[in-house]
Amino acid sequence: MKPAKISILAPGLIGGSVALAAARAYPNAELFIWSRRKESLAPIQKALPKAKTGTDLPAAAGSDLILLAAPASALADLVRSLLPHLSAHTLVTDVASVKGPVEKELAPLLRGRARWIGSHPMAGSEESGFHAARADLFQNATVILTPTLSTASQTTQDISTFWKALGARVVKVTTEEHDRQVARVSHLPHAVAATLVRAAGPKGLPFAGPGYRDTTRIAAGPTAMWAEILLGNRDEILAGLNGFRTELQALEKALETRDAAALTKFLEDAAKIRRALPSS
Repeated sequence: MKPAKISILAPGLIGGSVALAAARAYPNAELFIWSRRKESLAPIQKALPKAKTGTDLPAAAGSDLILLAAPASALADLVRSLLPHLSAHTLVTDVASVKGPVEKELAPLLRGRARWIGSHPMAGSEESGFHAARADLFQNATVILTPTLSTASQTTQDISTFWKALGARVVKVTTEEHDRQVARVSHLPHAVAATLVRAAGPKGLPFAGPGYRDTTRIAAGPTAMWAEILLGNRDEILAGLNGFRTELQALEKALETRDAAALTKFLEDAAKIRRALPSS
């Protein structure tokens, strides 16, 4: 797919980065950026002077691709308002971090009205808003697609082409597998980072070095967004926390019993898994 018109609804960090990257990847495409608040459009107009911006959803009509970048809790209402402006040709995707609830809500609304498939770019930072957006955010980043049995192969191919044009690597999994694995490699790390910051407290901050900064960076992220994510993927995160608790107890036991061999193996196992992480 080579979209002639791309609409991005809600230009925060991810939506804004998609807008910047899409403007580079598809320079001849019409770009429309929608925001609920008119005052948030000025920096977008400055960064993307050729793009059309506005607070009226009808301006998204005629889009080949619509990217929903609003919070997951707002997507269903946004899609209901968008329905009159869709066609069977329109490809609609999202960027939510939890796919199960989004699929359950949006798929019935869009069935027969547009082409729908879930997306989740594994990219971002502890910052939020358009001011943090970057055109290169998706370079070598993984984007997870969650096609279902009813997703047409052409839809999957078209959205894959789009994300690859923005520099991303694409993988495809079910919504259930997405929520299971992302709970452990994204959501659980945030919960653990926040817990570590609370446990360490503020008194040691003047002594903190790179280790503390690298380990806890994500704890500074937008709290309302992360509360929604953690609650949205509650069951899988609770399962992940249970596994984390088991590992923490193994570490605690090795320290309590002064078991150097068990402690060394614990650290070696962790190091081996971490070193297998693909380079970005």
